[in-house]
Amino acid sequence: MIKERDVAILKFINQFGFCEMPHLDRQFNLHKPYNYELLKKLINKGLIEHEPMFYQRHGIYRLTTEGAKHTNLPRLKKVPLWKYEHEMQLIQVYFELMRRYRQATWISERMLLRDKYCGGVGKTGHVADGLLIFPDDKKIAIEVELSLKGRDRSEKILKQYSTQWGVDEVWYFCSDEVIGVIQELALKRPMIKVHHLKEWLSAKS
Repeated sequence: MIKERDVAILKFINQFGFCEMPHLDRQFNLHKPYNYELLKKLINKGLIEHEPMFYQRHGIYRLTTEGAKHTNLPRLKKVPLWKYEHEMQLIQVYFELMRRYRQATWISERMLLRDKYCGGVGKTGHVADGLLIFPDDKKIAIEVELSLKGRDRSEKILKQYSTQWGVDEVWYFCSDEVIGVIQELALKRPMIKVHHLKEWLSAKS
């Protein structure tokens, strides 16, 4: 038997593809030692797997093929190291968005990709890191930028957003390295809102 909360845990992990124990602790209000006992049971049932990634950091949890059957997304087969820190920061942004905007609904990049392909839109074009949908149907695309993709590519993405129907605003959360460039590119695009990532995450509002 798999419990309702077990399914919720599987769905949370798989919407991002992978996560660490502190993310699960925060999402489900788990504490030691019960959190590790719970995840060990899911591992023993063949639903998730644990994988160390970096020295002196938490390992990651991701779903097995069997675990993914309890969600509406396929399992993430491989964790790209180049995207690891981006995903860690994205999950923190997700938590803060959910804290500030409790009535909003979050749709992850993996879910957006699934819906894009299923909708027959095609497999080209940029997909946001996430989408925030408010009760009034206002849609905010979420982007986390830690390193510059290249000025031309970044400008192309912002231009796409400016002409894209169905997205009301785009919120960029940027590292020190890229915020100046993104702010400059967004100057004449009022729908683009640029935030300093660390400052926004540490704000108490």
